[in-house]
Amino acid sequence: MFRSCLFKIILICLSTVFIPLGQTSAHIVLQSTRFMSALPGDEVTLDCSMAAGVRMSSYIMYWYKQDHYGEPIQFIIKENDKPTQNYEAILNTNDNRFSLKVSKVTAQDSVTYYCAAGHSEARTVHTLTITFFGNGTKLTVLDRDIAEPKVKILQPSGIETRCKKTITLVCVAENFYPDHVSITWTLGDKEIKENVATDPYATEDKKNFFRKTSRLKVSKKEFKPQNKYICTVSMYNGTQPIFEIAKEINGIEGISLDVN
Repeated sequence: MFRSCLFKIILICLSTVFIPLGQTSAHIVLQSTRFMSALPGDEVTLDCSMAAGVRMSSYIMYWYKQDHYGEPIQFIIKENDKPTQNYEAILNTNDNRFSLKVSKVTAQDSVTYYCAAGHSEARTVHTLTITFFGNGTKLTVLDRDIAEPKVKILQPSGIETRCKKTITLVCVAENFYPDHVSITWTLGDKEIKENVATDPYATEDKKNFFRKTSRLKVSKKEFKPQNKYICTVSMYNGTQPIFEIAKEINGIEGISLDVN
């Protein structure tokens, strides 16, 4: 019990917060917009809300930012703070909504913004507090035209088709900008969520384009010609995709089910 409680505690040190893996509590703090794009000089407003039955007035609300995946997040502003040169926090408890206004955005504002709810002052040095974070909204201030993903599914290897009990299908999305994509697998019209491993973030190449992969493991018994596996790559700006590219692959007839 003691260990499980400690897992939920975040150590606040100065204005930087380190989040343990699995700490985000998106079922409490909701950020429906995962990706946003803007042009230099634009004004951007990011929103978050609370889950049904959870009152925002019961918490102190915060905004944080993270420059890159895996790095510590940094405090920006909390409810009722005075606006700074670039940031303004807007609290609307009647609508259960907390917003961050970012003015005159530049390339330095291309980060992921996290909305958070805490029961106590989460900026105090050496304070232990339980804080719930949303999934984050990634903002990209564009420095060139948007490039849609090029998508392909790699054929399973000969070793897998001959010697293993499962087949690995690899979906590759590459040469896209910005890195605002999600990848899903479907069998027919049903989304597959089990045995799927997707890169947690896109990697950037020397030409400043991005690449992301997703792997699906399928048993040989299910890898039949009548089964069509579809990989869909969606690129977002806001809550709606601006591109959706789908590639498909059917099972292989006569595949060996013997494993030596």
